[in-house]
Amino acid sequence: MNYTFVPMSREFASTIINTWKYENEYSIYDYSNEADHMLDEDGWGNGIFAVLNQDGELIGELSIEFFDEQGQYTDYLNFGDETLINQRELWIGFGLRPDLVGKGHGTDFVTACVEFAVENYHYHGEYIRLGVAKFNQRAIKTYNRVGFQEFNQTTGAIAGRMFEVIHMRKSI
Repeated sequence: MNYTFVPMSREFASTIINTWKYENEYSIYDYSNEADHMLDEDGWGNGIFAVLNQDGELIGELSIEFFDEQGQYTDYLNFGDETLINQRELWIGFGLRPDLVGKGHGTDFVTACVEFAVENYHYHGEYIRLGVAKFNQRAIKTYNRVGFQEFNQTTGAIAGRMFEVIHMRKSI
């Protein structure tokens, strides 16, 4: 599948928030829990992207963040400052439309998201990082296949509930 990354829009964000519902324990990833993030217009085209397939259909979302050494978030307004960005850690998050999950698209989708993030920001850091709930073994297997490796475990809140979270990174 070919992927195109475009700035998030109100239409895309509304579709994701209102219709993308995951089953069973994966419901913590429902975007109704992330509405504030998805509707943050400052992030659209800076750190929040809609992912379209070759037919122009919305099939995913990509979120990119940069953190300094103290773990402080870099404001979207500074994402165009290559010197600053390359002094930060690049963290990536993404979601695939629920009806596409478990259909063998994960590896290509994650690879495309990583490549876009690195190329779009001309990022020259050592790693790209992500966080995933420890119970989400299907995602962890996909991330391992793409080259991510665990480097830390912590506890974090997802949809207002506490979970063990694995931090993973991939050399770039």
